[in-house]
Amino acid sequence: MAKLEPYSPTPASRAGRIVMTIMPFAIGLVCVLFSFVPVGRIFGSPLTPAFPLMAVYYWAIVRPEMFPPLAVFTVGLLFDLLSGGEIGLWAFVYVVTYAVVVTQRMLVVNAPFSAFWIGFAFAAGFAGALAWVVVSIIHGVFVPPVSVMKHMAVTVAVFPIFAMLFGRIEARVLQGG
Repeated sequence: MAKLEPYSPTPASRAGRIVMTIMPFAIGLVCVLFSFVPVGRIFGSPLTPAFPLMAVYYWAIVRPEMFPPLAVFTVGLLFDLLSGGEIGLWAFVYVVTYAVVVTQRMLVVNAPFSAFWIGFAFAAGFAGALAWVVVSIIHGVFVPPVSVMKHMAVTVAVFPIFAMLFGRIEARVLQGG
């Protein structure tokens, strides 16, 4: 009887596994960089959506095991460093929002897209409110919440486009489709 050798993945298979593992994190990093492109000015608005928040929410719902809290923290910290704002603000906001979303993901994981989008609206509202509270505490003054509300409203409005893009990337890269 012939002896079967244990299965050993090919180098291409190992490379594919590495790509699958880092893809959500890489998308989060690209979203951070995209945040500094003045896309809002194209439409006559100085507001830029919170692209990293979209990535954090999407991957927290769809594949939380592939976008762990350390990756979320790194995405937020990179955003903080590049934005010139308070260091740790968005890292903290993204990690707390991620934790809340992961605990509630079963409500929207297999639901229609409308529920997914409504869930994102709540997550964006939560993230915006948390950031507003933290900034108000850091500065010791009541910061008007209007700009944060507008920022999150733009983010929620643009989310379906990016959710579709993330879904296509997931289907092509992560599921081999």
